[in-house]
Amino acid sequence: MLMPAVASVAMLRPNERTVQVWRAGLEKDSYDPEENEHGTFNLSGLLIATDQRLIFVQEKGLFSKSYKPLESMEYREIANWKLGQTLRIRSLQVDAAQGRDRRKVFNNLSEVDPSTLSVVAPWTMDQVKELLGRLKGSAP
Repeated sequence: MLMPAVASVAMLRPNERTVQVWRAGLEKDSYDPEENEHGTFNLSGLLIATDQRLIFVQEKGLFSKSYKPLESMEYREIANWKLGQTLRIRSLQVDAAQGRDRRKVFNNLSEVDPSTLSVVAPWTMDQVKELLGRLKGSAP
């Protein structure tokens, strides 16, 4: 069961079930007009895989946590996904079939217990790939 403070912000639907939760950073583009430079930065948060969609909730605060919903992507909207790993750092790139801002990149994925958000033993890459494939394959 997902921690209540996170579940209410994630706006889970009736009968929507949390399958996996990761601490993750959502990569965002940045632009500095003074220097005319483009770059990226990460927003810290939680990536929630439910039986219907992927949800990213931004997490703020050191001692007193607050949460804000930022992204939600139905599995049927996903055209492609790519799981990568460098050393022990995992990332997930998700491409939507259509719409603006189609590519989402989630960095530094680490599994957490859904009810406490404490870090748990990491899954293997094959386990994560199998889970994502199964969830996308079962989308209506």
